[in-house]
Amino acid sequence: MHTQRIPKHLLFCLLWLIHQGNGAENLNDTAKMHLDTNSTPFPPLFPQGRIVNGNSANERQFPYQVSLRYHGYHICGGSILSQNYVVTAAHCVKNNPAWTLTIRAGSRLVNSGGQVVRVSEVKIHPSYRNFGNDIALLKLSQPVKFNDTVKAIALARKAPPSGAAVLTSGWGRLGKSIPNTPRVLQYTILNALTNGECKRRLLFVEPNILCLAHPAGKGVCSGDSGGPAVYKNELVGVTNYVVAGCASAYPDGYANVAYHYNWLKSNAGL
Repeated sequence: MHTQRIPKHLLFCLLWLIHQGNGAENLNDTAKMHLDTNSTPFPPLFPQGRIVNGNSANERQFPYQVSLRYHGYHICGGSILSQNYVVTAAHCVKNNPAWTLTIRAGSRLVNSGGQVVRVSEVKIHPSYRNFGNDIALLKLSQPVKFNDTVKAIALARKAPPSGAAVLTSGWGRLGKSIPNTPRVLQYTILNALTNGECKRRLLFVEPNILCLAHPAGKGVCSGDSGGPAVYKNELVGVTNYVVAGCASAYPDGYANVAYHYNWLKSNAGL
């Protein structure tokens, strides 16, 4: 069946950022792309199961994962690149000065354990604009201490192949109708799409985006932004946005780490 392409300028008119709650919880969160959900979605690539609720992580399973916090409240995820730098999504920090931010590393529990370190500098990609180049570096005020639960992850030089199993993790909401975030880190496995495959599903995708596919009932949600997508022990993506709501049948969008490899390496001193 032929699918009519949406002009680029009209598609971007349909995009907006998700925010959750009020007061202390009215913080930058997972970005959301909205498409016409009355149209027929692409066939799910995973025919079975539900993993919105995900699986609870073990204490040492994701030593590179951090919780990014605004005045002590979890807002996004992030990944440790070195003892001094963490990578996250730009939309998580674009309105938050460094002095308001901390990271919690080395704990699967969102509000306790591990090491809490202040952020001293925020470096947002110079070409960031809502759904393009949505990636940022956080310089820490002091080095994190590496141990069994705190380790850096390597940057991928190339995107994962089509159909590759990609591991994602975070403390995001367990579903669009579930307001609370989980206490324990959750993880799931999604399938990589090439840029061409993703374009056939979303009609327009920039080359700086990595798409991960799943059926309805799976995927990332609010609070997962900035978190890792990992393939063969390398960071391949940074969680950016969902399409037509959390856990819809559309692919989720991630900042493509291979595309941003040189910027990350030079700005994080790797």
